[in-house]
Amino acid sequence: MNSEPPTGDELNRMLVTMKQNVLERTTESPRRKRNRNLGLGLGLAALLAIGGGSGALALGMLPSPFQASAPSTPTSTPTPTPTVRPTATPRPTPTVAPVVAPVPSAPIDCATLASGVRMDLFIPSPLQGRVDLLLPTDASLSEYGVLGCEWGSTEQPYSRVDLSVASGREAGLTAVDDLVAGGAQRTEAGDASAMTCTEQGCQATVVSGIWWVEFRTSDVDATSGTVSVETRAANTTAALTSLVSRLDGLSRAPSWTRPDSSWARVDDCAALSPAVPLGQIMGSPRLEGPQEPQNEYPSGIVRASDRTVQCRWTLPYVEDAPISEVGDVTVTLSAGSGWAVDAVDSMSHLERSPVTVAGAEKAEYVCIHDEGSGCYVNVLTDGSWLQVRTSNTYEDSLKGLLVAAAEAIVATRPAS
Repeated sequence: MNSEPPTGDELNRMLVTMKQNVLERTTESPRRKRNRNLGLGLGLAALLAIGGGSGALALGMLPSPFQASAPSTPTSTPTPTPTVRPTATPRPTPTVAPVVAPVPSAPIDCATLASGVRMDLFIPSPLQGRVDLLLPTDASLSEYGVLGCEWGSTEQPYSRVDLSVASGREAGLTAVDDLVAGGAQRTEAGDASAMTCTEQGCQATVVSGIWWVEFRTSDVDATSGTVSVETRAANTTAALTSLVSRLDGLSRAPSWTRPDSSWARVDDCAALSPAVPLGQIMGSPRLEGPQEPQNEYPSGIVRASDRTVQCRWTLPYVEDAPISEVGDVTVTLSAGSGWAVDAVDSMSHLERSPVTVAGAEKAEYVCIHDEGSGCYVNVLTDGSWLQVRTSNTYEDSLKGLLVAAAEAIVATRPAS
């Protein structure tokens, strides 16, 4: 048995699996107003066409009426010189400027931000991992300007630390009040903060100046029962104080402008429901839905940033039901997030292949083979990211079924 701790890509694989499981449960109802800012305009170059009598005259191509008369009896007939006429410069074909990917609002990297925090007080043998772009919710977080950081334990596969930073003082203050109303305790860190801790970890939110920070730790089994709740709370308060000190004085980066898309007019699951029932398309006629997933583990920054429309179809529980049926389908739309389709992370444990989805500009089939894994189709459609996924299913026909479902949903696109 290999007893070496996970590192590098193996650690990232572990973090992605955990993150996917959490995000599938933390996406709140998407009924919220969307920004519908216009996208980037086209710039057309002005062309100068030279022609006409005055131009030719100025270039000496036509005789001037003020020249002396020619001799009455020429000795020879000159050979006429053909007149050269200027041609207009070809008009260039206008192109749409590519959409620039969003950047975090806080101009600081994760290592610098957390340099004053002892991560080993929260999880054993911490190692910083990368934050992956796998779901449309991830794109929505990036577009909100969220800086996301993750640390995993090389000893305990399900122990981790998550750190998120956004600029949003008012939303952050509301999140603090909500935590307190739910039983969290206030701390002395920042301008306002609150946290709740158990023997397995803490969840905390702090607001300082324009910055809003969420700090979450989960220490499953590694030191559970050996570190008191009071000690975890004290360590968390110290971490919050250090984090806001690193952010103090930093200026916010410019906000990202969401490109316009016809999909921006879709704001509920009814608009994403295909004409043919999705269960029939997927070969699981008992699928029920769509329903908007409920947020079981609320994160204030996720609630504030998530602009996706997410819809879920599931099978009702029936004892001894055939396992060949697709048990769930989740459709997620992030209008204006087409930039992210090409930026989806590629790691060794992802099975990826291009597919053709009628009505879409491009599409890709992706499978994660791990605990809590699944397969999905990422679709680029009118500058937006549409994802159709199902979990824990590895039927040979799954790719074709998901492509057919994606095509049916793309067909619901509003007219431009």
